Amino acid sequence: MTPPLRFNSSSPFGKLTTNPIEEVEKKQQKDGASEIARNEEGEVDISSITPQNDEQLIEYYKNKQQQTSAKHQPKLEDLVHPLKIKLFNQNVSQHGFFKNDQVVRHEGKTYKFHLTPEEIELLEPSIYLQSYRIKSSMKKATVVNRFVRGYDLKTAINQLHFNPKKMATELEKLLKRGLSKSQELGYDENAMYIARLWTGSDGEWRKRLDIKGRGRHGVIRHRYIHLKCVLKTGQTKQRLQWEKQQREIESKPKMYLNNEPLNIKVRPWYKW
Repeated sequence: MTPPLRFNSSSPFGKLTTNPIEEVEKKQQKDGASEIARNEEGEVDISSITPQNDEQLIEYYKNKQQQTSAKHQPKLEDLVHPLKIKLFNQNVSQHGFFKNDQVVRHEGKTYKFHLTPEEIELLEPSIYLQSYRIKSSMKKATVVNRFVRGYDLKTAINQLHFNPKKMATELEKLLKRGLSKSQELGYDENAMYIARLWTGSDGEWRKRLDIKGRGRHGVIRHRYIHLKCVLKTGQTKQRLQWEKQQREIESKPKMYLNNEPLNIKVRPWYKW
């Protein structure tokens, strides 16, 4: 018995469009074929195993991906000693932000805790952002970067939204990604600010001929760049402000002139 003919009467283009009923049937057949077949004794039919339904193969590639990602992204404990991480967290919980060279008690012991600038950079919360490949030049991007560098995150997004430059739109997209990422990580989005913002060449610039008159020609280079940004929390801003105050307190008073009597005879005319 031949199956009944089906026409896609809902579409004026006939066979140019797909029939949703046929698509569902094909999907069901495909799902059925992807299952591993077994005989009456329960043994697996080897011919029915495919890369899509092989559980051992899927598990192998999943473990391999985790191992490679672990190699490329080292853990924080590999870069900073675990005791320093504990003391850093205790210092932040005590003062609200990290204060260097402070006395900290931990497990009955007293430490005068000092961290290098590199260690502080690793331990303080931050978000690293990188844009996609952008068709523009580094000169145009730098003008926009200088406009918002050091701004609060939300203020920078508002300013870029009304900026007529093309690179302002690209940078706004990047900062909006950082805003959503800060919400996912649980950071205070109102206290986030742009700590560093720079641009660079993305490589593989394309060249083509620039045909001119009288048999002359030039070369046009199509530039491609990327934007990179580091966002930091209000914790870093408070620490920098506190360190500035400490430097002002410890600095000696400036004496622009010696407070001594003149040891020369002062005359109201030049000596030469």
